[in-house]
Amino acid sequence: MTTEIVHRQAPPEAIAAAKRARRRAVIGRLVLSIIGVILAVIAWQLLADQQGFALPSPIDASRDIRENFFSSTYLEQKGLSDGGGYTVHLWATTQNVLIGVALGSALGISIGLLSLRLPLLSEIVNPLAAAFGAAPIFVAAPFFLIWFGIQPSAQILMVGFYTALLMYIFSRRAGENLDAGYIESALTLGGKPGSIFRYIYLPGTVPEIAGGFRIALAGAWGLEAIAELLGSQEGAGFLIKFFATAFVVNGMISLVVLLGLIAIFFDRLVVFGVSRLTRWTESGRQLAL
Repeated sequence: MTTEIVHRQAPPEAIAAAKRARRRAVIGRLVLSIIGVILAVIAWQLLADQQGFALPSPIDASRDIRENFFSSTYLEQKGLSDGGGYTVHLWATTQNVLIGVALGSALGISIGLLSLRLPLLSEIVNPLAAAFGAAPIFVAAPFFLIWFGIQPSAQILMVGFYTALLMYIFSRRAGENLDAGYIESALTLGGKPGSIFRYIYLPGTVPEIAGGFRIALAGAWGLEAIAELLGSQEGAGFLIKFFATAFVVNGMISLVVLLGLIAIFFDRLVVFGVSRLTRWTESGRQLAL
């Protein structure tokens, strides 16, 4: 006796309707985003009208970015740029963030997932994660600068350290939240611990780990800026501190805006990659919209 398996495909009309619905959802989200940006600019302009010189208007900030983004006579006169303008310092900040997040994520995810198989490891790491995670960044940052000096490696290590803490917590939580039915089914079918970890835990925890990665990346920009404010010779935070002491408000606002735009750009890249990586899940389909 043979069992015939019939593969049913959705009608072309249903597929076309689903595509139209997805297209409308994308357009709707884009329109709402544009409306949000317009409202933010209007609010910024109204506050600038009230504050005067203390808060430059969007037009003044855009003019400052246009005049100093690729080259800046003012920064060259102060010895703060080798002809690159804001781009030199923004690139230094971006580079430190990406390296720190990459190293911290690799370490945190590895330890978090391994601790699911090695309970002894989790017993060792959990108290350390709780202790260091509770310490405010303003308390920990000076120690990194004292131990490693005023150099990019200090900022990278600080960003990587706190990223590793977050990713350890998220990866462990993702493994603990995994549906036990998958594990039971694999054991029923004769799955070994190694194969269950590889084919169940690793792909099953990706969506939640990806969400934690977005949070870690978003926080890394602030951590890097704080580290540069406390002690650095380059970077957006260092330049903001210099502008604050010189009361160059236009430059401060411009760098805050540019740093925010860079953070949004990389967050969108992560969303795009996660939506492709987790397209088989409901969260992945929502991100893809």
